[in-house]
Amino acid sequence: MERPIENSKEFLDFLTRWQILEDRSIASSQEIIEKTTNPIVRMTMELIKHDSEKHKIVLELIRDTVAREALHLSPDELSSLSDLLNRHMDAEAQTLAIADEMYRKSELFVTRFLLSYLIADEAKHHGMISKLNELKRASISTSTGARIYDYD
Repeated sequence: MERPIENSKEFLDFLTRWQILEDRSIASSQEIIEKTTNPIVRMTMELIKHDSEKHKIVLELIRDTVAREALHLSPDELSSLSDLLNRHMDAEAQTLAIADEMYRKSELFVTRFLLSYLIADEAKHHGMISKLNELKRASISTSTGARIYDYD
């Protein structure tokens, strides 16, 4: 039986390369922030910088999950959070409805640019929580135990 790509040196190397690119994005964003006084450019670059910082955290979690210990998340754990997750999804849906309405009514480029960013981010959050909710109905084993690989 072939092992998953995640269990390969190639995959860990890929994660390392991606983290290096995120570091470059952070540095580049910071350089632009320092060289401009334009509020829209500064804010955009701050958002990109923060996203790259978050990406690095996610990449490190992937690395830890693959190389050290698998994540443990059971449908039962999510079920206990069901009401909170559903309320959060409702809030995200309401936010999206308001943002969509404001986007349709807005006419200025900057307003539409910023609203489109917020709409995409809220939609992403909504989708992430939807995926978590899908795990509540999953009938798969969610823990594969510790994984420690030595590729040297």
